Amino acid sequence: MNRFEKTKSEKDGLDVWPALQRAAVEGWETLDDGDLMRLKWYGLYAHNAADGHFMLRVKVTQGILTHEQTLELAAIASEFGRDVIDCTTRQCVQIHWLRIEDVPAVFSRLEAVGLTTSGACGDITRNIVGSSLAGLDADEIVDGKATAEAIHEYFLDNKLYSNLPRKYKISIAGSPRGAARGYINCLSLFGAIQEDGTRGYNIYVGGGLSSAPRFARDLDIFVTPEETAEVVAAITAIFRDSEENRARRGKARIKFLVDSVGTDGYREKVVELLGRDPSRAAANMPTPDQDDHVGITEQKDGNFAVGLVVPVGRLTGAWLAELAGHAAEYGDGELRLTHQQNVLIPHVPADRLDALLEEPLVKEFAPSAPLFSRAMQSCTGKEFCGLAKVHTKERAREIAQFLDNRIKVNGHGSDIRIHFAGCSSSCAQHQIADIGIEGVLKKVEGEFIEAMDIRIGGRLTPEPVFGTVVVKKVPNWHLNETLVKILDLYEAEHAEGETFRDFSSRTAPEWWTERLEQKDPDLEPAGA
Repeated sequence: MNRFEKTKSEKDGLDVWPALQRAAVEGWETLDDGDLMRLKWYGLYAHNAADGHFMLRVKVTQGILTHEQTLELAAIASEFGRDVIDCTTRQCVQIHWLRIEDVPAVFSRLEAVGLTTSGACGDITRNIVGSSLAGLDADEIVDGKATAEAIHEYFLDNKLYSNLPRKYKISIAGSPRGAARGYINCLSLFGAIQEDGTRGYNIYVGGGLSSAPRFARDLDIFVTPEETAEVVAAITAIFRDSEENRARRGKARIKFLVDSVGTDGYREKVVELLGRDPSRAAANMPTPDQDDHVGITEQKDGNFAVGLVVPVGRLTGAWLAELAGHAAEYGDGELRLTHQQNVLIPHVPADRLDALLEEPLVKEFAPSAPLFSRAMQSCTGKEFCGLAKVHTKERAREIAQFLDNRIKVNGHGSDIRIHFAGCSSSCAQHQIADIGIEGVLKKVEGEFIEAMDIRIGGRLTPEPVFGTVVVKKVPNWHLNETLVKILDLYEAEHAEGETFRDFSSRTAPEWWTERLEQKDPDLEPAGA
C-alpha cells in the first residue's frame, strides 16, 4: 500500500473537517501531513512557500454562477485573497492567499449562496464540466445542465465515492458545440440521438493527460437523462473497487483500468453491476467541437450570449464584481465560466447588446480579442504551485501580447490554441494545444534555469491528436524567439488557405526539430 492509500485508509478525506476547524483556532501548524493532504477534499492546497497561506478552489457546476454567487466570490477574493481570483480549465475559480483562520467564515459565506468546495480537489469526483451554453444552445440535443446538476448532487459529500484511487473528472455535454473537452476526461457524456428519436448521451471513458495521456474511449453505452445517474454510479464504482488502480499512485487513474480491461471488458463489468444490458451507443452523435464561445452567440430564445476573453484567466475581485453588475444590468444576472478560462454573459436582449459592448471592462476583455490573447491558456505556475518548474501566468500574458504585436495574422485559424503549463501535470492542457509549452529545468554551470519543452500539433478534432515535443529545454530567454520562428515557418511554408492546425497536422515533428534546434552561445561551457 503506497503512502497515499495508507493515509486515506486511516481517515476519509471528507472527515478532515474537525481538524480544519481546530487548525483555524490553533494555527495551521497543528495539521499533520495526513490532514494537510486531506484538506484537498475541501478544495484547499497549501501554497508552495509553506508559509500558512492556501489556495481555495470553489466548484461551479458547468461554470454557471448566479448573480449572488458571483458577487460573493468577488467579495471573498477582495477581503481574504489579496484580490486575486483565477478561472480554471474545469470552470471553477481559485482564490489565493487564504489563511486557515479565515476558512470557516469563507465556507459559511459560500454555503449561504449555494456554493461548495467539497470535492474540488483530492481523490474524489471533481467539478463537472460542460458546454458554456448548456440549456441555451439551439443545437443542443439534451439539457446537459440538468444532467450535470443531478450527477453533482448525487456525488456531493457521498462517502460511497469519497475514496477513489485518484481524481475523477466528468464532462457532460448535451450540445456538440464547445463540448467541454470530453475526450480528455475520465468519464464523458456526449449528446446523441437513437434511431427512434430518443435523446440522451453516448458514454466515453478513460481520458486524461499528464505524463501518460489518453483520449476517452467509446464504451458503447447510450443512456437517457433519467438513466444517467445509475449508469454513472456503476462506472464509478468499478473504478473505486479496482485494487489494481491502488497499487501504484502513478497508475491509479481510470485510463489505466480501461487500458487493462478494454472497453468491452469495462462494459461487461457495467452490465454485471447493473444487472441489465444498457442500450448500445447511438449512431447519431454529432461531432463534438471545442468552440470557446468567445464573441456573440445567439441563444435558442433569441437573446444573446457575449463571450469575453480574460487574459490568462486571471481576474481581480473588483473586475469580477463589475462583470456581475453588467450581467445583472444587461442580462438576468447569470455569469458563466468557460473551460478555456474565459467568462460569458448570457441572456442579453438584442437591443441591449450595443450598450453592453461599450462598457469599458467589456472592451478590455473584448469579444473580438486579438488572436494570441484569445489563444493563450495557462496554469497557476510556480507563483503558488509546488509542482510547477516555471512561472507561467505573467509570462503567458507577456507572450500573448508580444505575439499579437509581432505576428501578422494570416490564416492561422481563429481556433488556434497556445497553452503554457508549469510542469508535466498538464493543468493547462498543453498536450492538446496547437502549440504547447511545458516548463522544465535546465542545468547550466551547476545552476538550474527555467526552460521549456515545446509541442506542436495537439488538437481535439474528430480525430484527436496529442502534440509532439519538437524542441526541448529552450532557455526562457529564447522562448519568444522560438515561438516567432514556429509561426514564421508556418507563414513561409503553408499552402494557400491552410490554417496552422492543418499545416502542423501534415508536417512531421522532425521537420520542426531540424529547423528549431539551435546552439545557445550563452550556454556554451566557459572557454569553448
